Amino acid sequence: MSNIYALILSGGSGTRLWPLSRENFPKQFIPLYGERTLLQNTALRMVNIVPLEFLRVISGAKWHDLVMQQLGGTFGADNLPEHVIIEEPCARGTGPAILLAAEELMEQGAGEDDVMIVAPSDAFIRDSRIFTEALKVSVKAARDGYIATLGIAPTRPETGFGYIRQGKELAGGYYEAEQFVEKPDLKTAQEYLRNGSYFWNGGIFIFTPRSLYAELEHTDTELFSLAKTGSIHSDFANVKNIAFDVAVMEKAERVAVVPLVNSGWSDVGSWDALHDDVLEHDEARNVIVGEALLLGSENCFVHSREKLTVINDADDLVVVDTPDALFITRRGKSQEVRNVVKALKSQGMSEKV
Repeated sequence: MSNIYALILSGGSGTRLWPLSRENFPKQFIPLYGERTLLQNTALRMVNIVPLEFLRVISGAKWHDLVMQQLGGTFGADNLPEHVIIEEPCARGTGPAILLAAEELMEQGAGEDDVMIVAPSDAFIRDSRIFTEALKVSVKAARDGYIATLGIAPTRPETGFGYIRQGKELAGGYYEAEQFVEKPDLKTAQEYLRNGSYFWNGGIFIFTPRSLYAELEHTDTELFSLAKTGSIHSDFANVKNIAFDVAVMEKAERVAVVPLVNSGWSDVGSWDALHDDVLEHDEARNVIVGEALLLGSENCFVHSREKLTVINDADDLVVVDTPDALFITRRGKSQEVRNVVKALKSQGMSEKV
């Protein structure tokens, strides 16, 4: 039986949860719920299906020490595999990052028929058992020669995600992926939800190097040429910046989708998502992290660990307090924090992000 490797993508930086998450300290390294960080919880989920020795984290040099610290805190520093971090020389998107990891794993002894599971480091999954069972099905699909992906069962007409259209059922409990769809408008997203055959694209991919390279040969000849000669790492600085979906998945011929249903998945992509999908509410649908008093207020999110925050007779607010910044917005508008970060930079306040 072939081995199974887990590759956690943890090289990105983001500000969607500003001011807690910053470009220099992104959300995967933050304990947004409980005591563990998103990266630590992702790693723990992965070792439900792969041995720790086959766990790898794909990350940039700037995060090396932080990744090692968090993995060591989870599993014990002495227990980590020698090559637990696969280091990206620079940021080039998920396509080159995944190909780099496949190349380095094969240099470390992985075979063309070993299975590689790729998952982002910054997602929340409430029920790990459901996630593990879906991965087991996807591993079977990968061993059958497909590039598999998990399709997240949608719970609302979300316009911020790409979608996967599920096709006919294939042997083994997985389905043909008929189409990858870009982020839709609200009307289209509502139709997708009613249809029942469309799933959110959560960026989780499962494949063997043999299947990956066979598809890459016709989906992206430029990347295939580099992969064929083992030159992804040596020429990484000159590799184009491209997402794995665009480079491979959208044009691949043998793609399977495994539905992930009732797992409580969230990409934790905004303060609203943290409020709606992850944390527990009180009777007034308020979420409090830290110390806060809410009087006559409903449907609020408050993150205030540094000082007491009081909201009186105000509804639908997001309030995030950190030592050097206070962010307040309306519920449903927290995605617009990107505009806030752009405005800060344009006014020479980049030290705040």
